[in-house]
Amino acid sequence: MPDIHFETDRKVTIIDCSGLFPPEPMEKILEAVETLKNNEAILMIHHKEPLLLYKRLEERHCQFDIKIEDNNS
Repeated sequence: MPDIHFETDRKVTIIDCSGLFPPEPMEKILEAVETLKNNEAILMIHHKEPLLLYKRLEERHCQFDIKIEDNNS
């Protein structure tokens, strides 16, 4: 798992999807979103940008931030 640093006052659930194949990452995140409370957040770790997930999160009125790291350097 990558070394991750960020600050938040929310309870964070880390979901590592880096070894999963579509549609599993989207299914795992959308399932987790359904149980989120106001003071909670999800941190998704994935080997590629989950472009199709963004619209699904917007449809559910979820706020999200994206941080993409280039691990090829």
